[in-house]
Amino acid sequence: MMRKRNIVGALLALLVCAAIVVVSRSADTRGDFTAFAPIEGSSRPQLLASGPDGNWWVTDVVNNSILRVTPSGVVTSFVIPTLNAHPYGIASGPDGALWFAESGGNKIGRITTAGEITEFAVPTTHATPSVVVAGPDGALWFTEYEANKIGRITTAGEITEFAVPTASALPAAITLGPDGALWFTEFAGNKIGRITTSGAITEYPLPDASAGASDIIVGQDGALWFTQRTLNKIGRITTGGVVTGYPVPTPEAGLLSIETGADGALWFSERTANQIGRITMDGVVSEYKVTTKGSAPSGIHPGADGAMWFVEGAGNALARITTDGSITEFPLPQAPAGPMGIAAGPDGAAWFTEWTGNSIGRITVDGVMTSFEIPTPVASPVAIAAGADGAMWFTENQGNKIGRITTDGSITEYPLPVAGTFLTGIAAGPDGAMWFTERSLGIIGRITMTGAISSFPIPTASASPVTIAAGPDSAMWFTERGGNKIGRITMAGTITEYAIPTIGALPNGIVAGPDGAMWFTENQGNKIGRITMDGAVTEFAIPTPDSRPLSITVGGDGALWFAEQAGGAIGRITTSGTITEYKVPTAGSKPWVVVSGPDGDIWFTDNGGSRIQKVGIRTLMSAITR
Repeated sequence: MMRKRNIVGALLALLVCAAIVVVSRSADTRGDFTAFAPIEGSSRPQLLASGPDGNWWVTDVVNNSILRVTPSGVVTSFVIPTLNAHPYGIASGPDGALWFAESGGNKIGRITTAGEITEFAVPTTHATPSVVVAGPDGALWFTEYEANKIGRITTAGEITEFAVPTASALPAAITLGPDGALWFTEFAGNKIGRITTSGAITEYPLPDASAGASDIIVGQDGALWFTQRTLNKIGRITTGGVVTGYPVPTPEAGLLSIETGADGALWFSERTANQIGRITMDGVVSEYKVTTKGSAPSGIHPGADGAMWFVEGAGNALARITTDGSITEFPLPQAPAGPMGIAAGPDGAAWFTEWTGNSIGRITVDGVMTSFEIPTPVASPVAIAAGADGAMWFTENQGNKIGRITTDGSITEYPLPVAGTFLTGIAAGPDGAMWFTERSLGIIGRITMTGAISSFPIPTASASPVTIAAGPDSAMWFTERGGNKIGRITMAGTITEYAIPTIGALPNGIVAGPDGAMWFTENQGNKIGRITMDGAVTEFAIPTPDSRPLSITVGGDGALWFAEQAGGAIGRITTSGTITEYKVPTAGSKPWVVVSGPDGDIWFTDNGGSRIQKVGIRTLMSAITR
């Protein structure tokens, strides 16, 4: 389906001269930015909790808000003070307030039933706090997904952190166990963890590899039940560590949240299959189709009315399902589309992915946008790149497919042979095929123009590959966010890995530079890295602290340009290492992916402002040479 947005008349002519944040050995220049009108989409509700006031409290990642929803469906939104906080997990605290995790803001938030918000910074930077739960000790406990820790926060805001023994385990969800300890899932560590209130951690390996353990809850039988997203099973573990698995009938259902119902069964959400599942204590599974097509049910929670309530991440609604499977939906407010990846197309336009809008967008150099809806509901497209066949190719993070779209908007999708790949980056290879990253499985994939897929496992466990690019040596180079390495793969599939000097750098974007080397961003290291073809790494510190550089591209001026996700700026680095930063004038801007556009300017997706922007490199270079 095509949706056309002619925004030329509404074009915000923001040729604003933005002040430079820091200039290192450069002329007095100004950034010439153009911001195009916001792209509309829907809210992206995540998880929910029942409050002590009898209302539902929901995290809304797109609107950067906490929603209060009454049982009759009246919605009130409370904006989080920190921009781009990306609220996720939420739970009722022992103090009568709701506590939530800010995965983007790196904070734990507290909101009273009157809507007053207080935020507490997590000590470890870029920890990505995810799920929070009330503990038996009067404190709140939470997972730190990227920092690989379990956190504890008192109601006064004092935080203690405990490192998970398994490296790069990616602790996802946490719950209070029947034994007075906290139990948590390790998505990449492939284990179930247990932590006492004094901080002692025990880990129980899962019998099947790459289970993708996600959410966890206590069942009425005194065992812990959890979703295994990659294996498509519901798991059960006793407090003694005995594990049992129950397959879900619908393949690749996208299992996410799980909770205990008033009927004594476990209820869970099937995000990809668009269903709510129910499993009894003896393993009998039933599934119920959600009314709205492609609603992407996620968080689920028992209600005081004996029904199960859940959020529809893409359906933009709060819904209720009775024990006999009857579903009622309550719509939530509209919100931005969440542009993510962007690339120059062969037709002289820029093409971009809409994460929340579930579409592929096209924008001309004069701002005319056209949007093409992806057939698979909740595909969550991330990266996009031009292929050798004149079409654009993209990754579907939640759809678990590689997509192809022609310049006239015709879309074809190719399913991955294995579920739960968590697709991210994609790029054209010198062999005429497209190469991509399977983040959760630690695999580099290859797809031909006819859709034939090959897979190459990365030697380092929990490598978590993110982006990929063709190098000048006829090989593909990629970043390992979990492995803290830069990888290289030949067209025959031989992989070599090179360690990054900075520990915990979290490498993200990568591109071939004009100097014959590969350049990459260090999201947590706050540096730009350069690696030669023989693996020698040089790092350049970004002047602005904690800027969180994300993507990187080569400009027509022979320099490298990069997006500062937290710094709200676009950076430029010469091949000799001189860095200049240009603050984006749009309030709340969150630059995501940068690309050299068809007009020679630097274009980027602004995930915070839900718009496409560009910086006038031609004007900028003219100012420098004067």
